[in-house]
Amino acid sequence: MARRKNVFTGQVSDLDLRLIRVFQTVVECGGLSAAQTVLNVGCSTISKQLTDLETRLGMRLCHRGRSGFYLTQQGLQVLTYARELMSATEEFKRGISTINDRLVGQIEIGVIDYSISDENCPLITAIKTYRELAPGVSANLTIGTPSELERGVIDGKLHIIITPDYQRLTGLQYSRLYEEEVGLYCGGSHPVALALREGRELTEEEVCQHELVYRGYYEGENVRSRKQKFPMGSTAYQTEAVLALVKSGVFLGYYPTHCNEFMGDMNIEVLPEVFRYKASICMVYRSNRSQSTILQDFISLLGDLARQEA
Repeated sequence: MARRKNVFTGQVSDLDLRLIRVFQTVVECGGLSAAQTVLNVGCSTISKQLTDLETRLGMRLCHRGRSGFYLTQQGLQVLTYARELMSATEEFKRGISTINDRLVGQIEIGVIDYSISDENCPLITAIKTYRELAPGVSANLTIGTPSELERGVIDGKLHIIITPDYQRLTGLQYSRLYEEEVGLYCGGSHPVALALREGRELTEEEVCQHELVYRGYYEGENVRSRKQKFPMGSTAYQTEAVLALVKSGVFLGYYPTHCNEFMGDMNIEVLPEVFRYKASICMVYRSNRSQSTILQDFISLLGDLARQEA
């Protein structure tokens, strides 16, 4: 069998970069239909752009059609290299901005859900302040679980993440920003809520007999030791999901105390003197590469604001 000619010569043009961005967007959206809104073009145009990229690279990147959208093995490898290329391109732009003394570029920030509603979180103030100092810099925000955010910063897709200090991974730098108060809550129709309304003095042992919402990702030893006292009732990945499950009146659940303002009087905190605790929230970024001026300045600003609030 004749060996297939490798069309790609190693020269990357502006057109190649545009096609690679289209490919990456389609993958992140999960298919052509979902990518239409983001790319602002129709499926037929997107399909042609993917075909052009496949022709340019000399390989099939994905299957698309009635059976759905999924990557080939070669497509998976290309996706990894594409992400590295886009990250390097952004690093180049930030580096050049340093030479020009005009700060331009993007900062990709990841946070856990509901963290920015905490008045102790300095992120919103940092974004506003930095925009005034460097109008040419855009701060992009992604919300995810701690494990999703960690993968993002390790892969280079995210530059800074704000997440609970529950584990420390090699290659990442951790800097404490603030303390978040976390309480145990029950819905208004939960048996514990009914007992509290009746004025009963519940013990820790009585409360721990009820099922609890667990998180679907790894948590620190301190949090896990608290939750292991309860039978597992349900699993949630986001704080909003915990709020909903607690509101149902079926389960107890731990979540930050500042989140309860969104629930009004629907959820009740259970024995705060027993179950409430504080969790450290950290700023995390990669430590195995030299940071651009943009990133260094933003990290310093975020840290300074956190110290002022402390």
